[in-house]
Amino acid sequence: MLAEARRSVGQLKASDALEPAKEALQIFRSIDDQAGAAQALRPLLAAQLERADLRPDEALKCVKEEAGKIKRSAKDGRRTEALMQLAQAEVHLAKAEAVKALQMAKEAEIFFQRDEDWPALADVLLEVVAPAQLLRGDGKKALDAANLVLDVAQKVKDPEVEGRALGLLSSSRFASKLEDGPEAAKKALSIFRTLGSRIREAATLLDLARGYLGTQESSAALDAAREAMAAARSAGSWSQVGLATQAVVEAQLQAGNPQAALTEAEEQLTLLSQGSPDNCRQKGITSAMSAVVVATSALRGVDEGLEAVKRFVEKLRAGGNTQGEVCMLHKLATMSPFPDYSLNTAQVALAMAQKAGFPHEEKALKKTLTDLYVAQGKIDKAPNRREALLLLQDLGRELEKKDGDKFDDANKNLDGYWNALTQNDIDATMQKIVSRDPPAYLAFLKAHGANSEVPGEKKATEMQGAGLQGKLGQLKTGPLEHLYFGFRASGIAYGPRYRCCVLPTAVGGEVMGTVGVLQLQDLSDDWERELQYNPSILDCSLQAGAATSYYSTNP
Repeated sequence: MLAEARRSVGQLKASDALEPAKEALQIFRSIDDQAGAAQALRPLLAAQLERADLRPDEALKCVKEEAGKIKRSAKDGRRTEALMQLAQAEVHLAKAEAVKALQMAKEAEIFFQRDEDWPALADVLLEVVAPAQLLRGDGKKALDAANLVLDVAQKVKDPEVEGRALGLLSSSRFASKLEDGPEAAKKALSIFRTLGSRIREAATLLDLARGYLGTQESSAALDAAREAMAAARSAGSWSQVGLATQAVVEAQLQAGNPQAALTEAEEQLTLLSQGSPDNCRQKGITSAMSAVVVATSALRGVDEGLEAVKRFVEKLRAGGNTQGEVCMLHKLATMSPFPDYSLNTAQVALAMAQKAGFPHEEKALKKTLTDLYVAQGKIDKAPNRREALLLLQDLGRELEKKDGDKFDDANKNLDGYWNALTQNDIDATMQKIVSRDPPAYLAFLKAHGANSEVPGEKKATEMQGAGLQGKLGQLKTGPLEHLYFGFRASGIAYGPRYRCCVLPTAVGGEVMGTVGVLQLQDLSDDWERELQYNPSILDCSLQAGAATSYYSTNP
């Protein structure tokens, strides 16, 4: 029964795992098998979360209570503890808490590797470590985890584990901007087709389509998205059909075909709306509606897209699709030209997401609300501010210890939170530490990607008065991640409207040359967008040149 439950979860059919996982859990408890009970709890929670029988917070409370009952003195006590750590890590990941998931999974990973428990190690890497690193945007560490699980797959001799590892390897390579992402995905597809796993095939094709979209290969992305849609439809995986619809629309728009994008999106929405409204189909409908909104806005303008969103909100509310309503309200908040209306709408959507237990929607809404509050000069009200301050303290602690790996991790964790911090926040944390030994700390910062140009003779007191100089944070692997931190650290605190740099990158073979890809932020008002010479774009074109100084000294 445990094997059946685990197989259902592995094939992305978590709801089918509910009954066998329940029965397995009862039997393991009756014979006092702690490790067996811990293993059965994982697919049971996955099924309950998938079916929305349990909120993520409730699932986490349940795991912690079960972990508290472990008899560590028993023969299987340490292994059970590691399995419970894995269960907690999976729930944290379901809550979109990638950092906490990785922290919880670390000890379990070490234990299983030391114990040579390869199937359990594969679970840690597949279910938590690699996906969590991708969620935090760290393609390199996700790539390391995917390569490790590929080695483990050869030990367990499980083709499904190998296929999933190859799929993660492909996603990680795309995230790391490597060229061989499609090769791994195609190997994974071959395995899943041999196994007859249409849902896994669709998932791999979706990842492949997203990878191609990231590399601007619109034709290949369109082919992969349509294949994913066909596989998902044949498997009855309607949520994947909706996601494939979004990928098709993005590929069509990337290719310059807005009419085709809208036609396909409307067709898929009509087809999805014809079946019984179960949880899976409702997710697919929401994704298809989002695709229609994007295509409508591209073809007929933002005002038409806004009207489509309003219609969909009413339709989803009438149909009792709360998660879909939250998603559409979020779109409404980001598309409205009226700041107060956007703020109120986002607050309503956030309250709904928190009440219903939709962690990914909650996280996205907090980011939007933070942007809105920052744009209004009310940073203290930003929902991400408290977490941003805590993450900044972590960064300061790792800088103080000069722990390179942990500093890089702490720096990465701050991605997406910098706008919730002020110049004074950064000064109070970072500058205080640097001022104790400027040459040593600035050398450390430069070794970890910061291009700091501070005169060596300056005293600590002068450093405090002058602020960190130079542009901290233009990393070798991707300057954009730290570009605006660098500006903040040197005394220029750009607000959301003036963060238009999408992809500053060096020109190969050219000294002192960079290319800056710029994009107006969603917070820009309509009148700003209509300006022939937009001040945000003009300023950001100069910002992109800041990367040049780094590449000129680090060829």
